[in-house]
Amino acid sequence: MTKDKKLAKKLTEVAIKAIQDKIGKDITLIDFDGVKGSLFDYYVICTANSPSHADALAEKIEEDVRNIMNLKPYKREGLRNCEWILLDYFDVIIHIFLKETKEFYNIESMWTDVKQTHYDDVN
Repeated sequence: MTKDKKLAKKLTEVAIKAIQDKIGKDITLIDFDGVKGSLFDYYVICTANSPSHADALAEKIEEDVRNIMNLKPYKREGLRNCEWILLDYFDVIIHIFLKETKEFYNIESMWTDVKQTHYDDVN
C-alpha cells in the first residue's frame, strides 16, 4: 500500500469524475485499507457501452489524472479490443469493462469482505 493514502484517494476522485464526465456506468470503488498483504489501495471499476466508449473513458481518465496530478499509468492493458481496459497507477487500479465482460469476471464479488462504494449513474 502507498505511503501517501491521500494521494491515492485523490487519484480515485479524479478518475471517478472523469468516468462520470464521459457517462461511464456502474462505478464501484473498492477500498483495500486494512487488507493484509494488499499491493494496492483502491480499485475503481466501471462499465462502458461499447469498445469506443471504453477507449474514450480510458483516454479521459489518463488525460485528467495527467493534467491534475501529473501522473501517468505505469501500465495500460486491453486497449486493443477494449473489452477490459486496465490502467495501473501502482496504488490505484482502474478497470473499464464492457457489460458482458464485467458480468463474466464479476471481480467485485471477489472482494465482498472489503469496503465498496457504489456511485449512482450520471445521465
